[in-house]
Amino acid sequence: MNLLENPLFTGVSGEELTEMVHCFEMEQKQFTEKEEIPSKDKIGILLSGCVSLNRLNIDGSLDMLEYMEDGGIFGTYFSMAVGIDDMLIQCEKDCTVIFIHTCHITKRCSRACHHHSIVVENLLNLMTEKVQQLSEKVEILSHRSIRNKLLCYLYLQQKKEHCNPFVLPFSQSSLANYLCVDRSAMSREIKKMRNEGILSVNGRNITLLTDFAKTT
Repeated sequence: MNLLENPLFTGVSGEELTEMVHCFEMEQKQFTEKEEIPSKDKIGILLSGCVSLNRLNIDGSLDMLEYMEDGGIFGTYFSMAVGIDDMLIQCEKDCTVIFIHTCHITKRCSRACHHHSIVVENLLNLMTEKVQQLSEKVEILSHRSIRNKLLCYLYLQQKKEHCNPFVLPFSQSSLANYLCVDRSAMSREIKKMRNEGILSVNGRNITLLTDFAKTT
């Protein structure tokens, strides 16, 4: 993704962005699959690849909070679900990230540039969207059974994609982490639902064959 196309810079011109690259001391880094991505006191803008945001449990296991592809934004301001020290951001597919230190956004520059104010406003809008995404996950996890968690997620995903069939954004293993369920138990539930004619699965392609309300 072109940096200018990122929602953080909506309303900013190419010339203004060029100034910001220098003013914000933006730093570009590459990461390889399974590598941890440090983000404390920074905002990360994902130019390419995929990353996952995970909660680090006391026993060392991970619960996936979010999965991001090109254009995703993560870091200090987006760690509302848990403390930043309890988060682990992991590269899921070789990625390129632009980092901005938070102080460059929270502190007004000496020239009080108009485009700086635009970026701050965009940041607030993105934080609002993040809250909505976290509310969505709470809705999914509020279901007690693996089946209902899974179906709730799939129907919400279908709604976002506006199509049926649709493609899962990540593997079934990652999906199990996202739903905080055992992968084997989830796979058994998917097999049952296929046999019952609730859905069909072809790799990451999912087709929902009935309404969520009728299956709960």
